[in-house]
Amino acid sequence: MQYIVRYQLKPMQAPAFHKWLAENEASIKENAPQGWAYLGTWFTVRGFGRFQCETRWELDDYGDLGTGWGNETYQRLMREWLEFSDQTQDGETYLMKSAAEVSVFE
Repeated sequence: MQYIVRYQLKPMQAPAFHKWLAENEASIKENAPQGWAYLGTWFTVRGFGRFQCETRWELDDYGDLGTGWGNETYQRLMREWLEFSDQTQDGETYLMKSAAEVSVFE
C-alpha cells in the first residue's frame, strides 16, 4: 500500500529543497517509523501536474499508520522538510492499494 503526499514548495525554495533532500534522503530511509519505507520524492517537470512535489511511502498494512512519529532524528527531518513546504496552499494525500490487492464493493 502506498501513502502519497502531493504538495507545493514555498516560492524560490525548490533548489534548496532539492539539495536538502539529496543530503538527507538516506537518513529519512534509515529513520522512518516502523512499517514505513520511503520510496522517494518526485518533482513535476515542464509544467505538467498540479503540484510541484510528490512523496511516496510504502506501508505493509493499515496498522502502520498508527506506529508513531519515528525517532528524534526522523522528527527533526520532518520539521526541516515542512519548512520548505508552502503551508498556505492545500496539498493532497492518498492511500493507494494495487488493483490486485483492493476489495471492490458495489
